[in-house]
Amino acid sequence: MSDKSDNMAGKSAPERSIVTPPSMKSKYWRHFRFWTIGGQIENKKNVVCKLCKRELPYNSNTTNMRSHLEKHHPLECSEIHGKEEGSETAGPSCPKQPRMTAFFQQTSAAALPGQQSEAITKSLVKFICKDMRPISIVEGDGFREFCSEMESRYQIPSRTTISKNIIKLYDTTRANVKQILHDCKDIALTTGGWTSLATDAYVTVTAHCITDSWELQDFVLQTKELRGSHTAENVAECISEILDDFNIRESVTAVTTDNALNYVNAVERYLNLINIPCVAHTINLAVRKGLNTGPIERTLTRLKSSAAHFNRSPTDKCLLEDKQKLLGLKNDNLINDCVTRWNSTYDMICRASEQQAAVAAVIFEKKLSHLELTTNEWMVVENIRETLKPFKTATAALSTDKYPTASAVLPLQHILINQVKLIAASEIPVIKEMKNKIYSDLSLRYDKEERQSTFMLLNKTSFFDPRFHRLIHLSEQEKRQVQEEIQTEVIQRFVNETDLVNEHGSSENKEASRKTALSAMGDLFGDTYTCGKEETKNCEIQLMQEMACYVKETPLSADSNPLEWWKNQA
Repeated sequence: MSDKSDNMAGKSAPERSIVTPPSMKSKYWRHFRFWTIGGQIENKKNVVCKLCKRELPYNSNTTNMRSHLEKHHPLECSEIHGKEEGSETAGPSCPKQPRMTAFFQQTSAAALPGQQSEAITKSLVKFICKDMRPISIVEGDGFREFCSEMESRYQIPSRTTISKNIIKLYDTTRANVKQILHDCKDIALTTGGWTSLATDAYVTVTAHCITDSWELQDFVLQTKELRGSHTAENVAECISEILDDFNIRESVTAVTTDNALNYVNAVERYLNLINIPCVAHTINLAVRKGLNTGPIERTLTRLKSSAAHFNRSPTDKCLLEDKQKLLGLKNDNLINDCVTRWNSTYDMICRASEQQAAVAAVIFEKKLSHLELTTNEWMVVENIRETLKPFKTATAALSTDKYPTASAVLPLQHILINQVKLIAASEIPVIKEMKNKIYSDLSLRYDKEERQSTFMLLNKTSFFDPRFHRLIHLSEQEKRQVQEEIQTEVIQRFVNETDLVNEHGSSENKEASRKTALSAMGDLFGDTYTCGKEETKNCEIQLMQEMACYVKETPLSADSNPLEWWKNQA
C-alpha cells in the first residue's frame, strides 16, 4: 500500500500523508505512522494504524500500539512476535500470552484463596499476641523469607493491618471472657503490683474460675496503671474499676495477694472481700526469717561473692570451665540469689554443692582464699539444703495452673511445720536455730483467730478436695465446725434456688390465670406440693448422708487432679 494513498476522510491526498520517521526502530512501527504535511510531522501526540486508519494516543512508548494490535489485529501481532525458538507449542503467540510458569510468578499472591489468606493472617495475629512479639516482626526480612518458604502466595499484611486485627482480636476475646465469667457463680482473683523499667506502677488482676466441664480457667483481666501514691485506698479503687468493667464484683469470693499491707487492707477494708495471702510468698518470708541467722548469713554471703566473682571474671570463668571438664562435671554457671525469691537461695546452694570441687580447684590455683569455705561451713550448707528441700517441693507443687491450689494451702502448711518441728539432737546449733525461726513464723500464718474467714474458706476448699477431705490438719471439733458451715451454706443455696424457681413459676401461673380456668386449682392447693419445710429437712438429711459417705472415701494421691475426680462424679 502506498503511503501517498493513505488518506484520512475529509482530507486531500496531496496535502496530507502518513510517514514513519526513520529514527523509530521498534517492531511495532511496521504498522503505525505519523500524519505529515509536506514531509513535516503534523502532530507527535497521535499515531495512525496503517491497517484500520485509527488514531491512537502516543506517549513516547509503544504500549498503546501493542495493545491495539493484540485486540484488533492478532494475526499481525503474531507475525511480529512469532513462535519462540525451542517452544513445544506450535503457532504464534502474543506478548500477553506468557508461559504458565510466568503467569503464576506474576499473579502468585492473587492466586491464594481469600479464605485461606484470612486464616493465615488470623494465625499470624495470634502468634504475635500469644508469644508477645513486636508488631514490627512482619517487616523483618528473615520473617518474610520464612513465610515465603511456607506459602509463597501469601502476602504478609502491613503493620497497620496487623494492629487493627490485634484490636479486633482483643475485643472478641474480651467479650468471650466476659460471657464466661458472667456464667460463673464463684470467681477467685489474684492481684499484685509491679513497676516497669520506666518506673510506672501497675496493678494486674487475674480471674480464676471452674467451668461446667470441671476445667480451671485463668484470665488476665487487665493491667491498669496505678497513679498517685500506693495507698490501700488507691489500690482498692484501681481493682474496683477493673471488677466493674467486667461486671463480676458480686461473683468474687476471695482475692489472693502477697503480704504487702496496702494490698491486704485494700482487699479486706475497702473491697470487703476475703484476702488469702499467697502461700509462695508466705513460705519465702518464713524461710528468710530462718536464713537470717548470723553464721548462716556469713556462709551465704561467701557463696554469693563466689558466684558474683565467676560471673564477672571471664578469665576465671574459662578456668572454671576447664576444671569442670577435667572433673567430669556439668558446664553450669554458679547461681547468685535474689532477696525476694528464697528459691534462688536454695538453687544457689545446690549449684555450689555440685560444683564444689571445680570451684575449690580454681580458688586454690588463683589464690582466692577470701572465697573459700571451711569444712564446717560446707557442713552448714549441706544441712541448709536438706532443711529447705521440702519448701522447694511445696513451692513447685503450688506453681501450676492446671488445677486449684487453695485447697492445698493448709495441708502444706501442716506438713512443712511438722518438717521443721522435728529437731534431731544431733543437729548443729545453727540449724536448730534456723528451724525454730521458720517454725515460729510459719505457725502464725493463716491464724484462726486473726483470719477467721480466711481460715474457714481454706478449710472448706480442702474439704472439697478428695486428696485432703479428711482434714487431718484439724482437730475433731474444727472438722465438725467446717462440715456444719458447709452444710448450712449448701442448704441455704438449695432454698434460695428453690424459692427462685417457685417465684418464677408463680409469676407464670399468674400470667396463665388470666387465660385459663385451671388457675382455680392453684388457689385450692396453694404451696402444699411445692418445696416447704419438710422438703428442706429431707434435703438436709440427704446432704448429711452424702457428706458422711464422702468423708469415708479413700483419699486420692497427692499428685492427682481433684477436678478430674469431680468430673467423673458429675
